[in-house]
Amino acid sequence: MFIALSALVMLNGCIVSDKKLTEKVQQAIVDDEQQKGKTLEVTDFQLSEKQNPKKGVLKGRLDGQEVTYDVTVTDEGSDFDVDWQLREN
Repeated sequence: MFIALSALVMLNGCIVSDKKLTEKVQQAIVDDEQQKGKTLEVTDFQLSEKQNPKKGVLKGRLDGQEVTYDVTVTDEGSDFDVDWQLREN
């Protein structure tokens, strides 16, 4: 399962902080699963801060089962692209 999401982030013309970007990416993944009728409870999400594209791992429970997503975020200041893939365990 591979999902690509583009999100436009504008905060009064400011560059989005790493913390805010992490929160927005996490919420986008949760919202996507919710639109599919599933419940994702995030237990941990780590996103690299120094590289671009940023790489990360999101762990949680999807409808009660442990899951891991590999996440890639290309941050271009006021705009970012998010790609994530559910790992096959």
